Amino acid sequence: MSTASPMDVARDFCANFGPTYEDAVKTCKRLVHPEVSWQSVTSDDHPVESLDALLEDLRRAREVLGAEGFSIDVHRIQADGNVVLMHRTDNILDAKGELVDALDLMAMLSIEDGKIVRSRDYFFDSRKFTDAWGS
Repeated sequence: MSTASPMDVARDFCANFGPTYEDAVKTCKRLVHPEVSWQSVTSDDHPVESLDALLEDLRRAREVLGAEGFSIDVHRIQADGNVVLMHRTDNILDAKGELVDALDLMAMLSIEDGKIVRSRDYFFDSRKFTDAWGS
């Protein structure tokens, strides 16, 4: 059982989801529950209902988008119990660390025992990301 608050877990996730692809994978393995439900425009056709499926989604982002690294800029964050709501920008980086795309979104995380058990991303311009992601 973790003593970290839901806010601490969310901040830890955002701070360590990069700068490399490998950092993102390690952070997911450390802070995401094995039976996570992760809903996003990226998962409409590829449901993410486990950590393994989330890691596969990251691998697909690497393959389709050239995502070799990431950074997350948190603009606003608020917690109420085990639910954390944040406005953030997710930056996708190429192998040289150059910006491929920046995604402005709201994210709602549910955190239990120090692990993210549910995530729902709401993109401000979902068409932009859906077009880049492909079908």
